[in-house]
Amino acid sequence: MPTISVIATGGTIASTSSETGTVPTKSVRDLVDSYPESFNDFDVRTEQLTQTPSSELTINDLVALSDRIRAVADGVDGVVVLHGTDTIEETAYYLDLVLNIDVPIVLTGAQRPYDSQSPDGPANLRGALAAANHDYVQTGTYVFFNDRLHAARPVTKDHSSNLDAYDSGNYGPVAERTPDGLWFYRRPESLSMTIPARDVTATVEIVSTSTNTDGRQITHAVDRGVDGIVVDALGLGNVPPDVADSIGDAIADDIVVVITTRCRDGIVSPVYGSEGGAAVLEEKDALFASNLSAHKARIKLIVALSQKPDYDYQEVFDASRLNGHGYQ
Repeated sequence: MPTISVIATGGTIASTSSETGTVPTKSVRDLVDSYPESFNDFDVRTEQLTQTPSSELTINDLVALSDRIRAVADGVDGVVVLHGTDTIEETAYYLDLVLNIDVPIVLTGAQRPYDSQSPDGPANLRGALAAANHDYVQTGTYVFFNDRLHAARPVTKDHSSNLDAYDSGNYGPVAERTPDGLWFYRRPESLSMTIPARDVTATVEIVSTSTNTDGRQITHAVDRGVDGIVVDALGLGNVPPDVADSIGDAIADDIVVVITTRCRDGIVSPVYGSEGGAAVLEEKDALFASNLSAHKARIKLIVALSQKPDYDYQEVFDASRLNGHGYQ
């Protein structure tokens, strides 16, 4: 019988109604007792790491989770992490970046709480366990939700409440759960480079842009002593002129600045040469995050900045160094 480690962190899958609203109250053992049919085919080792909505998790919580996965990985066939849906994609991407282990990690959760009339947690849990034990899924980090298995790098939450909340954009899902089992659309593998961080010490802020945004957010971030800034830019990576000036000032102060696009699909690229164009930002030594979302680029930059001082940040964000763009 396969052995699966199930590590619980809280979230809607473990939440019930209270006077103040829905909050995590059920332990992982409660879930095992309530959904025995989900666990029948596995030797399950359970652990309650925390009992927290994912909107309240910290980077230190992610470090603690990665430490626990390293500790249990040698003795199991796969790891399932129960997690809140708000930031599950960020945790999955963090784990995909920092872990280099020989078993798959599958995160799942629920859109409907434990005590709802039709909770989706049991089905998501069954699918995650099946994926974590599948012969074809050997390594990498994934999110399983609503009968679909997604790779950690492209998956994002596209809907705040619908059961079909997660999407992988142009990448598409890795697999779909059918009556005959998992049906694979492509090879299950990590799409992320490995940055084997153990401790995370860097601070990174995200600065959004829109029409006539000025550079004050960037200036304030520099004044607060951040190590890096992710600028969620327009289109191919363009920003208003005042923002471009502030980016240049931040880089001159040895702050690493990474450019993303607020567009859901497509990449950032130094095409436009106007005052706030991405080509000008490249001349200022800003880095470009390809098609990573701002919140995932922030996770990647936090991890990279926490490495040795001479770490090559340009290489970390340069997708063109690989034969297949989008694998980074």
